[in-house]
Amino acid sequence: MGHREQWEHARSFLREAVERLAAMPRHEIARWPEWPQLPTIDLNVPGAYSEFQFTLMKDTLPDGTIRVAVQLYRHRFLGIGSITADGFFVEPTGGVRRFTEEDTWDLT
Repeated sequence: MGHREQWEHARSFLREAVERLAAMPRHEIARWPEWPQLPTIDLNVPGAYSEFQFTLMKDTLPDGTIRVAVQLYRHRFLGIGSITADGFFVEPTGGVRRFTEEDTWDLT
C-alpha cells in the first residue's frame, strides 16, 4: 500500500474514532483532563497505523462548551510531516456539533 493510500485509510480511521468519541456522554468527556494533559482514552488504533500518531485533546471554552479533537500526524523526513485533525464540540446542553474545516485550523 502506498503512502497516499495509507494516509487515506488513517484518515478514515480518524473519522470513525471521532464518531465513537462524539457518542460518549458529556459528563464523561467533562472529566477528561484539559490539554496539554492527555485523556487516557484508548482509541484502539490498529497496528496497521503504527507509523501514525493520533493525539486526543480536550479543552473547555469559557462558555462551557467542550472542544474535543483528534490530531493525526505522520512524520516523513527532516521534521516534515503530514497533519490533519477532526473533532466536535459538546454544548453545555449536551448537543454535539461537528468541526467545520475552519475549526481544524488551530490544530493543524
